[in-house]
Amino acid sequence: MIKAVFFDLDGTVADTNGLIYESFRRLFHEKMGLPVPDEEIYGLFGEPLVVSLKRYGAESEEFLSYYRDFNEGQHDIMIREFDGVKEALESLKEKGIKLGIVTSKRERMARRSLERLHLLPYFDVIVTPELTTEHKPNPAPLLKACELMGGISPKETLMVGDSAYDILCGNRAGAASVAVSYSKIKMEKLLAAKPTYVVDDLRELLAIVEGAGTLA
Repeated sequence: MIKAVFFDLDGTVADTNGLIYESFRRLFHEKMGLPVPDEEIYGLFGEPLVVSLKRYGAESEEFLSYYRDFNEGQHDIMIREFDGVKEALESLKEKGIKLGIVTSKRERMARRSLERLHLLPYFDVIVTPELTTEHKPNPAPLLKACELMGGISPKETLMVGDSAYDILCGNRAGAASVAVSYSKIKMEKLLAAKPTYVVDDLRELLAIVEGAGTLA
């Protein structure tokens, strides 16, 4: 029986795809002069920013600040809510399902995103990189979420996300994992992580919780 559903934030609940893409593009192309292709940029979605930047030798404070200054400055203008998100959260809440966010985004910005979309009240716990030493795809963030939820078993939860990191985090923790098909990451990469389910819309989660979902 599913008792809790945990969501990645960016690209799953909050449509920040354009914001994140443009933040990386400006850093790589304009600041660093690196011709990083779009597909490669999208492949960075879902992992901690410092990890992504380290791949390109850009983990210094100069490059980190350049990315964050643009990202935070444009955040409130560019963030959007995916269709059906609020309805999905409301239907799950009505069923008595606990809800949480498990994200690689820093707490201050994660809360800002949820507040901007008027979604913060729906979530019982928010796990950000400040709370664990290991991050997705390691299971530690989801296990921390279960702990904060009162010691719920990972086997009684769903982990929903738009990247392989989310799926692997859920799988390794023992949760059922759900990939969203509207991800900017190629579907074959998501399927390679072996999600338990794939949904086109978060409103489909209710059927999964009720035991009527279609396996991936």
